[in-house]
Formats: sequence, structure tokens, C-alpha cells
Amino acid sequence: MRFKGEIPKSRWAVLVCLAVALMGVVLILRNAWSGVKQPLAFNHKIHAENDLNCLDCHQYYEKQASSGEPHLTICAGCHEEPVGKSEKEKIVVAHVKSGREIEWQRLYRIPEDVYFSHRRHVVFGKIECEFCHGDIGHSTKPPSRPLKKMTMKKCLACHEEKGAAADCISCHR
Repeated sequence: MRFKGEIPKSRWAVLVCLAVALMGVVLILRNAWSGVKQPLAFNHKIHAENDLNCLDCHQYYEKQASSGEPHLTICAGCHEEPVGKSEKEKIVVAHVKSGREIEWQRLYRIPEDVYFSHRRHVVFGKIECEFCHGDIGHSTKPPSRPLKKMTMKKCLACHEEKGAAADCISCHR
């Protein structure tokens, strides 16, 4: 027997299922919007102030399509022992001493159908890193999202300005 205003069990089941589905969607979107979290709050600014540039640490730009994330051997060049008193640096020194790579997380994602070569753009095109990556050299902590959003429209405008090929097959596979 049901009382006046009471919700039938079948409707409760539907409401519970909808609530669970909504929570699932919220969790998925929260993870998608939260951005990238690096294992260490790397300070680009302090490295730039010590006369390092992007290409000192991201060394594969000359010979490969990707500029690559810095390997521990690069950090070890300066951080076998602490240079300063930063807690972050102590973590880097501990990684260097243990030989355990820092697991940097990829910040920029290129669509699967796009072929992008840092070598072509940096070496041959003579494009500065900041053009695509923004003013990351002055950041004191890693961003959770790219500082500049790259779009096909921006890429085509640059290709047109530089006189580079703008046909689809040059960049899309």
C-alpha cells in the first residue's frame, strides 16, 4: 500500500541510477578539467636566470620530431649536490643520487592525425619556443595547462607568414 505523495520503488531506482550517472559524469569532467600535475614544482624562471635556455634541457629538438622531456642526466649536470636550500632541489638531488628518473607528465598533446616536428620548426624555421609555448621561461611552477592554445588557424597563419607549405598533407597524416 502506498501513501499519498510517496514515490514508487521503481521511480526511486530511476532516481538513484540518474544520481549515480550524474556523479560519474561530474568525476570524469573534473579529471578532464583538472589539468596536468607534475611530480615536482619545477621552476623554469630560476633556471633561465642561471643562463639556461629551453634547448639546454629539451635537447632532442635538433635531431628528432619531439624536443623531449629532460632526462636525469641533464639535471645531474648541476644537481649532484644541492646548489641552494630549496626543498624542491633536495628532491632533484635525491633522484640524481638514486638514478630514478623524474616522471614528468606531458603537458602538450598534439592531435593523433597531426605530425609536428620541433626540428622543422626550431632548427629550420628558426621559431622561438615562446611562440608556441608562451612565457614558460618566467614561470615559477609548472602550469597545469598549456600557456598558449595552439589551433590550426594559428598554425596556418604562421605558415602563411613564413611562406611554409600550407597543404593538408604537410602536417596531417
